[in-house]
Amino acid sequence: MVVLRRFVIALSAAMLLGAAEPSAAARDAFLRGESALARGRWDDAAAAYREALADTPGYPSALNGLGSVLFRKGQVREALTHFRDATQADPSFKMAWFNLGYAARKTGDAATAARAYERYTELEPGDADGFYGLGESYRQLGQKDKAIPAYQAYIAREQRKGEQVWVRKATEHLKAMGAEPLPVATAPPSVAPAAEAATSNPALAASRIRDGDALMKERRYREAAFAFLDASHADASHVEALFKLGNALAVLGYYGPAVARWERATALTKDAAIQQSAKENIDRARAKMAQAGASPQAAGQAPGSGPVADTTRALARRAYEQGVQRIGVKDFSGALTSLTQAIQHEPMLAVAFVARGSANIGLRRYAEAAADYQYALELEPGSASPLYGLAESFRAMGRTLEARDLYERYAASSAADIRPQLQEESRQKAARLR
Repeated sequence: MVVLRRFVIALSAAMLLGAAEPSAAARDAFLRGESALARGRWDDAAAAYREALADTPGYPSALNGLGSVLFRKGQVREALTHFRDATQADPSFKMAWFNLGYAARKTGDAATAARAYERYTELEPGDADGFYGLGESYRQLGQKDKAIPAYQAYIAREQRKGEQVWVRKATEHLKAMGAEPLPVATAPPSVAPAAEAATSNPALAASRIRDGDALMKERRYREAAFAFLDASHADASHVEALFKLGNALAVLGYYGPAVARWERATALTKDAAIQQSAKENIDRARAKMAQAGASPQAAGQAPGSGPVADTTRALARRAYEQGVQRIGVKDFSGALTSLTQAIQHEPMLAVAFVARGSANIGLRRYAEAAADYQYALELEPGSASPLYGLAESFRAMGRTLEARDLYERYAASSAADIRPQLQEESRQKAARLR
């Protein structure tokens, strides 16, 4: 699934250094909470987080997760309490500090927001969002001498095209205070993107690897590939996840994508045994690719273009086309049936997941739609269509902050499947969600 972090009460994202080690039962309950929260099942998520806290009181990630649920349900003051408890349990918990600052701003508690953003920007000095929140908090407190450098730090760090409206607002605030933004040349040295650090979830990666291992033993290779793919998204630098994803793809005949995963794993490790195993796998895969000639998988195309028997692929594409036609006449139930059949024939056909997401939206099944769009993004991370669909799903579910981020990402995308009309609509919808 695609990362959603800016100005957002974020998912809890991982076990943190300095925090008390949770029990196995608490960890399992926490992961259930993360999964439910990602699907918009707020009550289930809250129950799971509370179960984790009952087993391991003071578990920072579960405190932050429960705060996230309460915030989404409009219980902002209760959410504040949990975010504050999470930061006290683990003072290095960056996302909890960010969430505390954002939630405090929403309640008008600028003093608490300023303290939280101060700590967050110490922990994550390369993140522009933290400095914008800090500037806003100081300005609301009337502390012009502190607000000015905070806004200047925000402008110096902000590189995202979709954020220029906020750069302009920060510039207007600076001018109103008799100051100017610093020249771009004064921006700090490049640092690792905060998003990757904030969203890396080793615990979730380990859990999904275990799922994948079990599925491989049962010879359920496609499902195993999805599990290892989830693990690699949970922790992009997880060597084991990448290596095993390569194995699963190779069993399915996706030799090009398998080689790419093994090469990535090799680049990330200094373990000679892993490097040698990867080299042997790559050599065998390339030999298979040579035998396959110019087949889609030999050319390294993404899963969804092979290896499925031609007759099976034809059935999948026919069902997909029927589904799209039924969406066009608003027969969403019929479309759902056709598109599910397409996916059963070709389980890694990304466009079918996108279309089924549209059918689910037509049926007002927004959580199911979101799951389809997230799968499509996992299969084709460089595509834009799932971003818009996921934004629509989240907006309908009341997850407006995440929806806004997705609209902005779609508006700024240059992917081949982008639609200019939807880009303009995305800009307008994002602006309304500010």
